[in-house]
Amino acid sequence: MQALQFSTTGSLDALQLNDLPKPVPGAGEVLVEVRAAGLNPSDLKNVLGRFPYTTTPRIPGRDFSGVVVEGPPELQGKAVWGGAGTGQGKGRQCCTGCAPC
Repeated sequence: MQALQFSTTGSLDALQLNDLPKPVPGAGEVLVEVRAAGLNPSDLKNVLGRFPYTTTPRIPGRDFSGVVVEGPPELQGKAVWGGAGTGQGKGRQCCTGCAPC
């Protein structure tokens, strides 16, 4: 998969489009093919190094929408939206129950 990612902070030039391994969903999880993601002011502040707790490498973008591509058959193909989950940008959470948009 491709993702916008940064490994250092201090400049927006640190943002790079990288090829990363495709995530593997665990039990009770789904894999969403992201079709749109939003960058919030806090994402830019993370890249610029203005938050001391920022860990790298990091994929910015807390809000997303897309389509479920792996998971329970009844959810596959559903359009969903979500936001940052636990782990400060390391994971994402779908909307409750992956309800269709």
